[in-house]
Amino acid sequence: MEMDDINANLSHIAIIVDKNTPKDPILAFCTNITNERPEIRFTYLHYDNQIRENDIACLVNLTSSPGENTDTLFIITDSEPVTEYTDQNGIAAAALYTESNRKCGFSKVLYCIEDIEFMSYERINRMWQRRFGIPWIITVTDRLVIREQTIEDIPALYEVYSDADAARYMEDLYDDPVREAEYMREYINNQYRFFEYGVWALTLRESGKLIGRAGLAVREGYDAPEIGYIIGKPYRECGYAKEGVAAIIEYAWKELNVHDLIAFTRQKNTASIKLLESLGFEREKRVRIKGGYHDMYVLTSTSYDDTILNSERI
Repeated sequence: MEMDDINANLSHIAIIVDKNTPKDPILAFCTNITNERPEIRFTYLHYDNQIRENDIACLVNLTSSPGENTDTLFIITDSEPVTEYTDQNGIAAAALYTESNRKCGFSKVLYCIEDIEFMSYERINRMWQRRFGIPWIITVTDRLVIREQTIEDIPALYEVYSDADAARYMEDLYDDPVREAEYMREYINNQYRFFEYGVWALTLRESGKLIGRAGLAVREGYDAPEIGYIIGKPYRECGYAKEGVAAIIEYAWKELNVHDLIAFTRQKNTASIKLLESLGFEREKRVRIKGGYHDMYVLTSTSYDDTILNSERI
């Protein structure tokens, strides 16, 4: 699948397991997915103790059958040879852990599934997207879509950072767009793939235009993730910063199981201080970062109040 072909959808899930693998969790999974997405097609294949040539042949027949598009197929299997086949043929797949395959390395897949009966469509769809480099949509607000960044975002990011005031309090882009693209590519392949969070693109829901970015990072010497943001000059004082940061806080609490967040800002950055305080952050101390002094603000999940989201936009 090409990077620009992001309109394809996961449409077929094939489950290929040993005949002795318990069926009830798999049936519960299929029921859950069908309830969420009735259009998803399922195929169930089982083999006898270990994959043999004729079993691989069945898999070949499945993936090469008329009308089958392997780009929209996701395979779940407890067989290492099957994962090797999917890797060789560019098919999205995840390994299913069972009592009998704990010693398998499953090095050819990005994900392993422990309790399949609890897997949601969103989680499976994200696994499929990751295989083809399709950016994840992190969350959607009234006016914004917060998603993973792509190489194609770089020109728009240079527009955002072209304003000196916008970039004053954030780490800048590389002067050379080629070098920035190299960095972005590594960031996508490492940060998003292994940690599943990071700095994300802020785009307008109606037009898809990138207006800034925001997200989470881990700063050396601190245990809690740090939240940061930058908004392009034409879109400031419209409430986009608060809307995006508030949504990311909610995502951190609910999806990443984060309990504390920190943020750093300079005393002259009054707009950032006002935003952080409106969201419940409290100043804890002053610290020295990269040769300059910053105020460190802290937010805990126990102190966060949902009513803050309905307060006046800034």
